[in-house]
Amino acid sequence: MVKAFCLDELRNNFRNQAGCNRKKLFEKKENEIKFVFNRMSFNKIGCNKSINRSEKNGFTPEEHFKAAENIKEYFENAVVLAQSYIYKKGRAGTYYLCCCKIAERKYAWMPVVTWGNDEGYIDFYLSKDGE
Repeated sequence: MVKAFCLDELRNNFRNQAGCNRKKLFEKKENEIKFVFNRMSFNKIGCNKSINRSEKNGFTPEEHFKAAENIKEYFENAVVLAQSYIYKKGRAGTYYLCCCKIAERKYAWMPVVTWGNDEGYIDFYLSKDGE
C-alpha cells in the first residue's frame, strides 16, 4: 500500500504533467462525445477508487498516474464499448465506456459522463484485459 503523502505527490505531479489538458475539448465525433476536461476529471482520475481499481488489476499507483498523463491520446484512440443514459442528481446524462490498448496486456479504460453543453468528465483506470 502506498502511503498517503506519496499519493499526494503522485497526484500533484499528474496535475502538473496533464495540466495542458485543462479546459481542452475532448471529442469523438463518430460517437458524439464532447466535453471539456475539467477539475472534476482531474479529481476522478486521482481518486482512491480509480487508483485502487488499477492496483486490483495489477498496476502500481505510479503506473496509473504515468499512463493517465497521456489520457487525451488514449481517449482519441479509444473504442466506445458501451453507451447508456443516466439520471443522477437531477441531471440527465450519457455514460460511455471507452477502452484503448496501450501495450500488450495493458489497457486504459475511460468511463465518460457527459451532459448539457460540453459538460462532463472522464475517469481512468488500467487493466490487463481489453474486455
